[in-house]
Amino acid sequence: MIELVHLRKEYDDVLAVDDLTLTIPQGEIFGLIGPNGAGKTTTIRMASGLLRPTLGQALIAGVDVAQEPERAQQYIGYLADFFAVYEDLKVWEYLDYFAHAYKLPESEIPARITEVIAQVNLEVKRDALIRGLSRGMKQRLGIARAIIHRPKVMLLDEPASGLDPKARLELRNLLRSLRDQGATILISSHILTELEGFCTSIGIMERGRLVRSGSIEEVTAAAASSTRLVRLSWAGDSLAVVEEKLRNDPRVSEVDLAAGGGSFHFGGPEPDLAPVLASLVAANVKVTSFGEIKQTVEEIYMKLSTHEVM
Repeated sequence: MIELVHLRKEYDDVLAVDDLTLTIPQGEIFGLIGPNGAGKTTTIRMASGLLRPTLGQALIAGVDVAQEPERAQQYIGYLADFFAVYEDLKVWEYLDYFAHAYKLPESEIPARITEVIAQVNLEVKRDALIRGLSRGMKQRLGIARAIIHRPKVMLLDEPASGLDPKARLELRNLLRSLRDQGATILISSHILTELEGFCTSIGIMERGRLVRSGSIEEVTAAAASSTRLVRLSWAGDSLAVVEEKLRNDPRVSEVDLAAGGGSFHFGGPEPDLAPVLASLVAANVKVTSFGEIKQTVEEIYMKLSTHEVM
């Protein structure tokens, strides 16, 4: 649904995006992660057709956005990191303007405006002038504008900027709902916790290049060390037995135990942890918890990133 092919963007003597190739299938929520200055905004602007690449192609639903911009815009919902609003308009008037700009059927526009206002929780501000909205409310309005025409692709540059924690959770739920309806979403952020447990795939970008991309599982595996961190706990006085069982397994290292629990590193595939647990149970250890500690998006980023900007 989103295909970026050898994208390159130069500004005088600055190379903002360098040979970026990325394919995002339908139904994905792809998180583009990187520090400010990594090239995320430039990438999204090229994908939206607002910026012509120096080299390469950006295709949305198979349409080249540089060659057929008007056709491509039918599929795109775009929200910039900083976007302009018409402060003398009311909330519903602003959405009405963009509904007409996207050539929605006249008979559908009133109901569609009501629907998107409800989706972003701006019902009480429907007739308010935009100049009186808070920054967070304006951000919600920008999201409503981006989805007014039911786009198949959402391109969102730092969409949680200015939102309070409750509004960020609502944004996540909204984007999940849009994905369930068939939308494909590319979202950028330099705040990693915004993307935790939310994106289906991620890409780490630095100095205009994509350092790593793929599903959360694929990127986690690529970032993982040669061992897995496993945490366990048990009931009763079994410390000596647990320690003996673990230290006798050649795949186990860095055993760190105390009364009732601890952790160890395991140098094998995840399915091979099952016999380790079985051996403890067979030795009458009353195991109460046992499992690998999965890496967070932030931990993955810290391992793979060199933290460089242009």
